[in-house]
Amino acid sequence: MQVKVDQATLRQIRQLVEAGLYPDEEAVLRSALRSLYMVHPELKLKVITKAYESGKISLGKAAELMGVSQEEMKEILREKGIKLHLGPQTIEELRRDAENA
Repeated sequence: MQVKVDQATLRQIRQLVEAGLYPDEEAVLRSALRSLYMVHPELKLKVITKAYESGKISLGKAAELMGVSQEEMKEILREKGIKLHLGPQTIEELRRDAENA
């Protein structure tokens, strides 16, 4: 994965690694993302529900990422007005579900 950042941000990321606070640049970004989701949990929910709605992840994967049971995830999706995918309707959907599980 390639991420473009400005020079000042890149310098800050490298300083964190050079100070021994993180093993590498990716660890800095993972930590920043975790912190963002802690401060703004609604962003994590939006990302996961959009991925589920578009068929990029399964219900089980959405539940896993949210840290809830599949039944709780179903309730979250219903509350958001998102149609549940209760099993593949075509062979292609079955393949996609298998790839995204």
